[in-house]
Amino acid sequence: MISALVSAVAAILIASWTSYLNKQKERDSEWRSKKLTYYEEFFAAASGIIGEVDVPTAKVRFANSVNQLHLFAAQNVIDSLHRFLAETATSNKHRNATLQEDLWSNLVWQIRRDLGINPTNPLSSFVAVSWASGTGANAPLPSANPFAQNT
Repeated sequence: MISALVSAVAAILIASWTSYLNKQKERDSEWRSKKLTYYEEFFAAASGIIGEVDVPTAKVRFANSVNQLHLFAAQNVIDSLHRFLAETATSNKHRNATLQEDLWSNLVWQIRRDLGINPTNPLSSFVAVSWASGTGANAPLPSANPFAQNT
């Protein structure tokens, strides 16, 4: 009788634990999917403000996407975002293009980590290049980028 009771309790505990783990994985998957959607919007909005033409609606879209990142992004992403925004702000009269590229690469790196894309190479070798959305010239490819063409 006792062994039957122990077996029944064990079966209930195992089933409960398995159900809990499955639900947790489902929640994590849904959360990762939602994060990806917000990050995709951020990158789409960012591509709208890169270039030489000043498009007010693109600036509003970018500002909205930045504000949304504060809802869910990991702290390291938010810190990287703030450093990037401070450097690229129009109020910064001493902007540095090289520093902007480095900060952008760091931000993209941190976003990828937040999404669970664990890079195998060090951050120092990661280069993310921004492309204009038809509003002006693209950012030049850094010489450290293995895909840079010799011209």
